[in-house]
Amino acid sequence: MPDRQGTLVVGLITASAFMFCAPVWPQGAGAPVVAPAPRTINLTQEQRFIIKEIVKDLHVPKARADAPETIGDTVPKTIDLHAMPPLLAEKVPQGRSHSFFVKEDDDAIVLVSPNDRRVADVIR
Repeated sequence: MPDRQGTLVVGLITASAFMFCAPVWPQGAGAPVVAPAPRTINLTQEQRFIIKEIVKDLHVPKARADAPETIGDTVPKTIDLHAMPPLLAEKVPQGRSHSFFVKEDDDAIVLVSPNDRRVADVIR
């Protein structure tokens, strides 16, 4: 009769070896990995909170749920952008030149660069 404890140990060692091995894919297989676009506006957590608090009190019309929210994506002309209110521009000066919209599904505030209508940052 085989040693059950020895078989169990060998099985565990074999299984753990497979758990820590990363799959190796040949070069050129699949699409190339593209790094996400960097934020074009740098905000502190406090500034993000200020923006969120001010914008929620504005009651602006919300953009549809499928509006882009990935940094670097272009916002279509069909989505209305809102200018930063003076109070917000005063409290968060680097946001002064940006526009924004609020998504209807999760109330995410999407900051948009006005020059190219690209998503600059998303505040949840």
